[in-house]
Amino acid sequence: MVWSTGATRGGATLRTLTAALRRHGRSSSSSMHVQPSAMVRKDSSMIAANDRSNHFQEVRRLSSSPTPKQMEDEYGEMTSEGATYTYPGPFELESREILEKAELRYMTYGQLNEARDNVLVVCHALTGNASLHSWWGDLLGPGRAFDTSKYFIVCSNVLGSCYGSTHPTSMDFPDISVQDTVRIQLRMLRDELGVQSIKCVVGGSFGGMQAVEYAAQAGTITSPFSIIDNGKMRPFVRSVIPIACGAAHTAWQIAISEVQRQAIYADPKWNNGNPSLDDPPLRGLAVARQIGMVSYRTPVGYEKKFGRQLRGETTVPYGSKASWQVKSYLEYQGEKFQTRFDPITYIKLTEQMDTHDVGRNRGG
Repeated sequence: MVWSTGATRGGATLRTLTAALRRHGRSSSSSMHVQPSAMVRKDSSMIAANDRSNHFQEVRRLSSSPTPKQMEDEYGEMTSEGATYTYPGPFELESREILEKAELRYMTYGQLNEARDNVLVVCHALTGNASLHSWWGDLLGPGRAFDTSKYFIVCSNVLGSCYGSTHPTSMDFPDISVQDTVRIQLRMLRDELGVQSIKCVVGGSFGGMQAVEYAAQAGTITSPFSIIDNGKMRPFVRSVIPIACGAAHTAWQIAISEVQRQAIYADPKWNNGNPSLDDPPLRGLAVARQIGMVSYRTPVGYEKKFGRQLRGETTVPYGSKASWQVKSYLEYQGEKFQTRFDPITYIKLTEQMDTHDVGRNRGG
């Protein structure tokens, strides 16, 4: 069974997801039904999980005073904590390029049952990490949607992310697709954790794309990941809940990603694709993040959150001296982002999102 839902960020997402998971908990179906219209060598060019870029630690910290609740986002402290899965041998990408060493950072919550099938997989969005408790913590714990008293919950970093997994330090890093990320995650779940089958995969945005790919790669009995249960073939992935994504990244979505990349390219410190790791193009990265933050909310959402409110008093409530709440929000998000992400990884991960097309090489 596949549930799919478009949802805004914040409380609406949590309520929608909680309701869907509760419905799923009452369902006895073990078949997979996909609704396409609802949709997903370590060298100088890369860095492995245990070699996270030192330049992150050198990025300046914010010195501004605490910001109002309006300025906050859903992310808590973002770190590279977790266990590491290393793929056994070279990992061949969809493009046929090879990663000589491919590593994923992941975290688990709860206990695996005797049948090893009480598994929920939660996939993070573009700039997330494996620390589910840092960004969807309100859903995690006994009696909550991600019920640790009932389920074994797994959250994996995406391949190419800077939060503990193999990721780029130059633009020579190979192009990774969403299909690549999900394929190595499936290997980690089956081979590293010994999972027999997955009850449900959940994710929003980039995470939703991964959820769709889980269904495509392991949601049928003809999949290489299918299992034998009581003499019958069963899908390895029994259900997915993709949130706020489609069957393919659209031209409009690719355009938004490209504008963000162009903001980084326009920073003089981009240096024609050869930025210094000691002095990266952080201003371009900040603008790219601001563009992304605009696209993550609807016009109605922005109106409800900010309206035409100003921060502080001004002689004339408009013009270059007017400190709009929405302007302060975007500036704060851009500055904050510089402390936890790097421009090359951001470019490469937005390009990975652009690869999302569940029908590619599948007759779609």
